[in-house]
Amino acid sequence: MVFVSPLKAQEPVPYSPKQTTEPSQEFSLKKENGAKYITFYPGVQANLTDLSIVSNTGTRAVMRDDQRMDQNLNFLYDLKSPEWQIGENWGLFILNRNVNFRQSKQKITDITATNMSSSEGESGSSNRSSPIKQYKNQDLGTETFGSYHMFLPAIYYGQKGNDKFRIGLGLGYSKVNIQGTADFNDGNGFFNSFWVFSSGRNLDEKISNMGKYSLLNNGNIDADPYRAYLLANLSSGNNLESLGLYTLLQGDVNPKSINPFMALFYNQLTGNELSPLELYALLTLGIGRVNSSTNQAKSFYFFWEIPIGMINWRFGMGGPFYNQNGYRISFTTFEMSFYTPIEF
Repeated sequence: MVFVSPLKAQEPVPYSPKQTTEPSQEFSLKKENGAKYITFYPGVQANLTDLSIVSNTGTRAVMRDDQRMDQNLNFLYDLKSPEWQIGENWGLFILNRNVNFRQSKQKITDITATNMSSSEGESGSSNRSSPIKQYKNQDLGTETFGSYHMFLPAIYYGQKGNDKFRIGLGLGYSKVNIQGTADFNDGNGFFNSFWVFSSGRNLDEKISNMGKYSLLNNGNIDADPYRAYLLANLSSGNNLESLGLYTLLQGDVNPKSINPFMALFYNQLTGNELSPLELYALLTLGIGRVNSSTNQAKSFYFFWEIPIGMINWRFGMGGPFYNQNGYRISFTTFEMSFYTPIEF
């Protein structure tokens, strides 16, 4: 008979640590399959923006950035929808791109050289010279500034996720706001004002000519009815003084664009008859006002994105373009950005 003890030792059970459940995160910097709701792009961007404004009479103003990198750095705060992958290497998303701009230079024609050519004939040879047009960026005291906000459905080539390379193109619409001044006379605004004012036979005719010239050539993009009325009837009553007060209150004329030589010229030709407000009004007519806004500017944006660890690098080119009151307005922006995608 064999006795078996009820206290026979049990086989030891190996210890296993208690499993804990990791709390789910609301977002991470870069998710494997991209954002579920939206992606925020905080970072920095350097933009070089050209603004071209062409009137229906053919006058043109091309405004440019300072083009020094330290003058064109801005915060980046773009937004992007989730990505919808089409196959392995193509996808779609919606991009909200935001740009602030300020241009303090103008592109003007500068004929600085001649092209010499010779031709030979029976009577000998002859030399002929033709002007060579060159362009330079010059500070005329004019300045445009504002912002635009692009809403772009975009198609890209690349795999899904912000940690993947992609190249793409977006087409959509923008909300644009522009303020400031521009010279629509290829840098000759004050020279043309000198010529127009001098052509009048008396003071009323001189002032009237300046008003009509400014209305036709120097920009009235927003079709301001009060300003248009004053310019069309500038020599009547107190319209010149009213225009000076109205322009001063609007505050969109850069004091740098006021030419002190022209102030002396107007005073001499009028026998010092002008009040300070009247003189100020005449001095602002050599340049054009640029007040423009729209919510439906057509836009395009080409982009190339490369992930570099936690940071993404992006190169982009594009901008909005639209027509307003007989003016064709277009932006060309070259952009380089560094940002960290935050995905929700």
